[in-house]
Amino acid sequence: MRKVLTIAGKELRSYFVSPMAYAVLGFYLGVCGLIFALTVTGPQAQAEMAGMFHTMIFVTLMMAPVLTMGLLSQEQASGSIEMLMTNPVRDIEVVIGKYLAAVTLFAIVLAATIEFPLVLEKFGEPDWGAIGAGYLGVLLTGMAFIAIGLFASSLTANQIASAVVALLMLLFFWLIGWLGYTVSQGIGDVAKYVSIYENFQDFAKGILDSRPIIFFASLTFFALMLTVRTLENRRTI
Repeated sequence: MRKVLTIAGKELRSYFVSPMAYAVLGFYLGVCGLIFALTVTGPQAQAEMAGMFHTMIFVTLMMAPVLTMGLLSQEQASGSIEMLMTNPVRDIEVVIGKYLAAVTLFAIVLAATIEFPLVLEKFGEPDWGAIGAGYLGVLLTGMAFIAIGLFASSLTANQIASAVVALLMLLFFWLIGWLGYTVSQGIGDVAKYVSIYENFQDFAKGILDSRPIIFFASLTFFALMLTVRTLENRRTI
């Protein structure tokens, strides 16, 4: 565990000594803040966050590839991955450490959006239970996005290529749910089951169900295990 925390701490510091953390924070709060301002000042404004949570996960989808593109790609491009591999550290410790750093930064960014429901509290009576469920959904979704982005980063030494691959993977899981409304029932049900958007719907409505929680946990686990496997294969080459 000490090695995992050491790697996570190193990566987290690297975020904050570069413009990355500040750019991510500014982008996320800027876009979400603008949408929130337009929402609460509209003629049909209500003291609820359902629509805002959908905006937040879409912005997270755009942000996650940028957040993760250099975690392993940069190591490969600079050659430092070879030094890391020769150290007495397991592949899973490297992956979990880097993953924790990215998730911590995302959690910090997400925590900064707490001002949104606080504004609603000032002018209305929001349902804090539904808001809590929505935030849990955004956090779980972001964790899955980051795991997929980390896997993409393990596939190539080019950071731009890593970001593009991650974005394509995330868009696949985001858009596949639409097949559920255009194809036969059997295939459509499978498409909805693996769709990030469809699995997020209950959270946005303030509903806590075990099925979407298991889905996001499984997606995260699967992506991290693929990343570990990729590093293991690199050791044997």
